[in-house]
Order: sequence, then C-alpha cells, then structure tokens
Amino acid sequence: MITQAVWTHGHTIEVERPDQLASLWRAGFYVRAVGQSHSTNWFHFAVPTPVIVKGKRQMIDSVMLRFRANSAAAKVTNVHVFDGETRIAAFDDLNLSHTGFGFDRFTVPGKPDVLWGIGITVGVRFDGTTASQNTMEFSAVGADLTLVETVRLHVKTLTAPTRFTIDQMVAAMRDVYEPQGFRIVRAGDETLNLPALDVVDVGGCTRGNTTAEQRTLFSNRNGVGANEVVAYFVQATDPPTNGCAAHPAGQPGAVVASGASRWTLGHEIGHVLGLNHVNDNDRLMTGNGTDNITNPPPDLVAAEVTTMRNSPITIDP
Repeated sequence: MITQAVWTHGHTIEVERPDQLASLWRAGFYVRAVGQSHSTNWFHFAVPTPVIVKGKRQMIDSVMLRFRANSAAAKVTNVHVFDGETRIAAFDDLNLSHTGFGFDRFTVPGKPDVLWGIGITVGVRFDGTTASQNTMEFSAVGADLTLVETVRLHVKTLTAPTRFTIDQMVAAMRDVYEPQGFRIVRAGDETLNLPALDVVDVGGCTRGNTTAEQRTLFSNRNGVGANEVVAYFVQATDPPTNGCAAHPAGQPGAVVASGASRWTLGHEIGHVLGLNHVNDNDRLMTGNGTDNITNPPPDLVAAEVTTMRNSPITIDP
C-alpha cells in the first residue's frame, strides 16, 4: 500500500552538461531544455524524502516522471534512481517521447528501504537538427513510498533441516506474512559449530521459561540487532518437537528442528511476535501441529495481525 507520494517540480532540475544545451528556461509550470543537435545529457532531480514515519523506515515502491517533447527526436533514454550515493535502480534503453505531458512510472525492484534520500536522474538524447525538434519540457518527478511492518530474520544453523530447506521455509513464511503487510527480511546467515547444543533441551517450552541450554544457544546473536529475531536450526529438541519459541528476555528467537514442516518457521516466529495457539487447522497458529494444516498457505486472522503489528519486533529501530 502506498503511504506517501512525494514530488518535486521541474524547476529543481540540475543539468550535468550545461555545455550540451542550447538553452534552459524555467517557465511557470515546467522547465524547458533545448539540447544541442545529436547530443546526450543527464538531468538530476532531488526528491524531498521523509525517511522515518511513525518510527518505521519507509520503502520506495516506484518513481514517476512527467514530461513532453516537441518531437520524437527528443527522447528519454534512461531513468536512474539513487538513495544517497547508491544507485538502487536503473531503467535503460528507453525510448520515451510524449507530445503532451505524459506520465511514466517505474517500479523499483525489491522495494528497498530508503536510507538517505531519493535522487532521480534522467538521461535524454537529442537527435533533431533544429531547436524545436530538440526541445523537452519537464513538469515534475516523484516517488511513491510504502510503509509496512518488517521482521528482520537472522538464520543461524547448527544442523540444516532435512524435510524442507531453509529457503523453502522462509518462502512459506513470506506466503503467510506478506499478504498481511509484513515484509520478511533475511538479514543474515551464520553456521554455528555447537555440537553440545545440536539436540537442545527446551524443557516445557513455555513463554518466559528457558533452560540453561536455551540461554547458551540464544546468546549467539552475532550481528543481530535488539529488535531482530533469530531462528536457530538444530538437529532436534529435547523433548522432541518441530520447534520452540521460548527465548530469554531481550533475545527474541526460536529453535527449529531438522524434521520441521514447511510452516514451522512462520509458526514459531508468530509465537515470538506474541501469538498463541488456536484449535483451527486452517490457521498458521494451529496447536495441532503444522503438519496438519489443511489450506496452505494457512491463515492469520485480524486479531493476530494486530498483535503482530503491536510487537516491538516489527518496529524498525
């Protein structure tokens, strides 16, 4: 869902090669650039970008461009998108030339977090032989931003799962979480050599109660932020279970056994986000075992989504 649309007027244009222009004129509602015959140029626009909203970092969904050309000889060939010093998208080999003010939208792959502010750079080619043919007018450029809950997931592996790969489990988690507005970011992977904890004692696996082995395992949080969650993949738990989300205070995470189902990871992280078991095999949080889920991908109901949104784990620091 688009949460903000931010625009800047064509008047804010900065020209990379002024010497390649015959003229540049700022009119009331556009800027007119007349290029030298058979030349190329880059036009740069800085877009005012609210990065943090309601304590969460926004993501860029797409960028937009409004312009018109006097002839097909003046055309937009490139649109590049920058976040600070990093180019996050490049749309090349374009051939855009509108006789009236046209609207072009470019979806940014992966919808990355915005860190430093958006800049849009437009490449133009002027192939005409007259000033009229080489005239292009820009009225505005803009960006659409989205604000969604984010779960930053770190994977730490003692033993790789045997029934489903970690990639398959993360994909299944996304199938359930993302339609409800929760983005899953796989923030890091690490292999742990901890043979003494490969069959980890989870005791009664109840919220707020952990064993000495759980506390030792969960202390392995290299590279993990305070509001980020860790999935520890082990050979097995004692007593046997597919997973356990009981974790020490301030160290959110879950244990996932090698024989876990496709849905175990999402189920256990659901517990970390505050969800309880239910007696309904259509839902992710079924207490009857995720192997018994009847309608993949399973459901999250409205009350569960609200609980997840209220969790500190879904608030970017």
